Amino acid sequence: MKKILLFTAAALIALTSCNSNSNEPQGVIVESVTDSITIVNDSLPPQAQTFIFRGTSPMNGNNVADVMLAISTVSLNDDGTFSITTDYIDEGIATQNDNGEAVILTGMGNDSTLTVIELVSANNNPSMNFMMQPDSSLVKVNKNGKPVSNNPAHKLELKKNN
Repeated sequence: MKKILLFTAAALIALTSCNSNSNEPQGVIVESVTDSITIVNDSLPPQAQTFIFRGTSPMNGNNVADVMLAISTVSLNDDGTFSITTDYIDEGIATQNDNGEAVILTGMGNDSTLTVIELVSANNNPSMNFMMQPDSSLVKVNKNGKPVSNNPAHKLELKKNN
């Protein structure tokens, strides 16, 4: 019985040392199935979700707009893509749509904990910044991370994520 256990331990050590010198990618599990070895890839990329925010926000100049912002990403702490629909309500300007990259910025201004989502337009429109609030709402901020409005109604509420 001791000889079988010793042989099994020696075989496992030899198999482990052979595998550690191989060029297998990270996240690969080697399973022993009867007498053969099967490689199982367990590093599938996480699924992106879409986070939908709605509300009113100051936009260009003194205009206030009804906004629907959809951010597609793995989590709101990761970069992703966005699409935004803006219905201006003060000036009677038509609905505008935009899309592009949603880039996560941390530590803006003097606050190292500040998390801002920068919307970088694919259509060469100016970038917009929204700061994440503790209640998962977003408030539009300037390049220094300061809110562009003191009106508490000017925020985008998280309506759904899927």
